[in-house]
Amino acid sequence: MEQNALNFLRDSFVHHRSLRSSLDQKSSFLVGVSGIIFGLSVGHLDEIHFLVLAITCFLTVLLSISATFLPFRRHAKEKFGSMCWLGFSDRSFNQYKDELDEVFASDEKMAEEYMKEIYSLANYSIKLKVKYLKWASIILIIGLFAGFISSFI
Repeated sequence: MEQNALNFLRDSFVHHRSLRSSLDQKSSFLVGVSGIIFGLSVGHLDEIHFLVLAITCFLTVLLSISATFLPFRRHAKEKFGSMCWLGFSDRSFNQYKDELDEVFASDEKMAEEYMKEIYSLANYSIKLKVKYLKWASIILIIGLFAGFISSFI
């Protein structure tokens, strides 16, 4: 395997890790904003627009927290490589060391480990985080508009 291909995989891995971190930051932002709006709305639940805001912000907080603490799917364990803790959590240190020695023996095996990790990050973490955060954002926007509109009714 060419060094350029291995560098590409490393860069792709770093990109996916960065994307996952930025999704966690977006989730934290949504939790903060929704939590503040929820806290301000709770004291006025007798008015319909504050009730709408409180309900939608609560749902946004739940989805955002779920996205932040979303674990990898357990049934996908066999797809994880030696870079992810799920790939080696059930092995002893010596077993893990032997596996890494085998991986380090060739560039092709290192590339395969990067591919497994990139696939796992994208499919079992980022994909789900994006889905949860998309719905959290939509619910928050709908709640803000519905709360604003219902304040005039």
